[in-house]
Amino acid sequence: MLKRIISHGCSVEAVAYSPDGRRIVSGAQDATVRVWDADAGTELLCLRGHTGTVQSVAFMSGGRRIVSGSDDGTVRVWDVEAGATVLVLRAGDGGVAAVACSPDGRRLASGGGLTAQIWDAETGAERHTLRGHRMGVYSVAFSPKGSLVATGGGQSIRVWDADSGAELWCLMGYRSGVWGLAFSPDGRRLASGGDQTVRVWDVGTGEERYLLRGHEDMISAVAFSPDGKWVASGAADATVRLWDLHGRAERLCLRGHEGPVAGVACSPDGRHIASASADRTVRVWEVGD
Repeated sequence: MLKRIISHGCSVEAVAYSPDGRRIVSGAQDATVRVWDADAGTELLCLRGHTGTVQSVAFMSGGRRIVSGSDDGTVRVWDVEAGATVLVLRAGDGGVAAVACSPDGRRLASGGGLTAQIWDAETGAERHTLRGHRMGVYSVAFSPKGSLVATGGGQSIRVWDADSGAELWCLMGYRSGVWGLAFSPDGRRLASGGDQTVRVWDVGTGEERYLLRGHEDMISAVAFSPDGKWVASGAADATVRLWDLHGRAERLCLRGHEGPVAGVACSPDGRHIASASADRTVRVWEVGD
């Protein structure tokens, strides 16, 4: 059920919940990062500094800082209370399509162009450059313990040791790009979105466990529920779908967006989904627990 529509004024590319679930952050085509009250839908903060579309956003652990990645080729770390930039990281060989934060808040990951990077979140020092993708890197994700980083680019998914930067395994099988990645809360599974399918992989073996079909256009984002029992996906068909992993079936299809869905995020209590769309809105949906 639709709970709230938040109007952003331009195409919204990314969305994330704060660790306490009280705030939502969004990134948009107007180069802004905006923070919203998750219940009231009111704007709390507008962060300006990027000069290109903000493609990815995330709250860092504790919720006091936000990280964002932009087409302008930078990753920015923001202090939420001060409303100011803390760090500006010059990333990769192109725009930044994806960012992620380690659970302990000590490292950041970014992806764009043909590479991904792992950064020290306090100093901004680059720890590793991850090379191997032959097409653009569109998605990155840290495992729950922060020991692994997954990257999606072109037709492949690669999993890396976050400490050494060594590649552990590579998965092939997509035709048009891997646009969404998310580790399960227990770290044993990795969900990916690309083409018109959601795939769930065994992190230990690299084997495909589930193949979920139903979207009618390119999948752009995926997110696990906090209990790991279902996965949410957003796609260019303007829908958000929830998939029951036990039954390997679609649990719910959320319709209402009037343009492609670019981002999805699950609230920490598992009761709400936030979705970002080219229709200039963030929508908050009630999905139960």
